[in-house]
Amino acid sequence: MSQPSTPRNRKPARLTQAKMKLAAEIRDQLQAQGGAAHREVVIGRILRRKGVHGPAAERTRRALLSAFELHAHPEPGSEAPHLFDLPFGPDSYRWALDEPARPAITF
Repeated sequence: MSQPSTPRNRKPARLTQAKMKLAAEIRDQLQAQGGAAHREVVIGRILRRKGVHGPAAERTRRALLSAFELHAHPEPGSEAPHLFDLPFGPDSYRWALDEPARPAITF
């Protein structure tokens, strides 16, 4: 699967405690959705659970997108684990847990 291109003037994302917490929230929400969901559903549910509105919601939304990207496409040598995937390709808005992180689904 190809990775989305990144602007050349952008610094590589750093793994921080805040991004690890946001990645955990994304992971929990994806697990609650069966392992995959549209990114707007995931972000909306996290914002609703946190009770975030207005400008703070937009900042949190951008932080969630950044945390997802960091854990979907970790830089070589990065400490960020590969947790997430875009199952329908790089332009997809469908987020999923990476195969090893996906919970066992039983029927």
